Amino acid sequence: MRRSAFVLVAAVFAFGTAAALAATDPRDEQERLRPADMALARRTTLKATDLASGWKRMTAPSEDGDSKCPGFDPDLSAFTITGKAQSVFARQGGVVFSVVEVYPTRAQASGDFRTGTKPAFAKCLRHAFETDFARGAGGTAKTMSSRMVPAPRIGERSVLYRLAGTLTVRGQTIRIYMDVLAFQRGRSITALFSTGFGGPIRGQTALARLIAARMR
Repeated sequence: MRRSAFVLVAAVFAFGTAAALAATDPRDEQERLRPADMALARRTTLKATDLASGWKRMTAPSEDGDSKCPGFDPDLSAFTITGKAQSVFARQGGVVFSVVEVYPTRAQASGDFRTGTKPAFAKCLRHAFETDFARGAGGTAKTMSSRMVPAPRIGERSVLYRLAGTLTVRGQTIRIYMDVLAFQRGRSITALFSTGFGGPIRGQTALARLIAARMR
């Protein structure tokens, strides 16, 4: 499978996994989008200037509202999203993807973060990797590990999930490494996805700190 195809599949997978935190059913957040908070979310997302040379911006896949994870269905209906944005960048060997949500108050952002970032979310990663990712790549995926691990201190609170697995397409197998670093500061929550082919993406903590500095 060509590297460019791996990049596209990884981007779709990352966005689908992010949508699992906020898809569309009665247990998900309400949305009352406000222009000022949409602008804040766009300013907050990962930028080309945050990255070293060699990264190319891609168009983020559209939300389809279908991402669901067996064994993980938090009730987020008490919270309201007032701004959202995403950005995705790729290079040979990997993809980085940021998803930002803004809430009306710090208390809402904190409550949503605490409710949605549980160890069971690691099951979401595994399920999405072995279904959506594999289907998009036209192959089979096998998870070696998927778990919550100690997170660096970013913003007011942060969590880190780490997945390692293999993808086999037409008899060729490659190792896939994915980190999901989520953090909350003020009224905003960001999830930073890093997907690497053959080896993990380095430097996501530094990228997260650049993003956190823009969060309000």
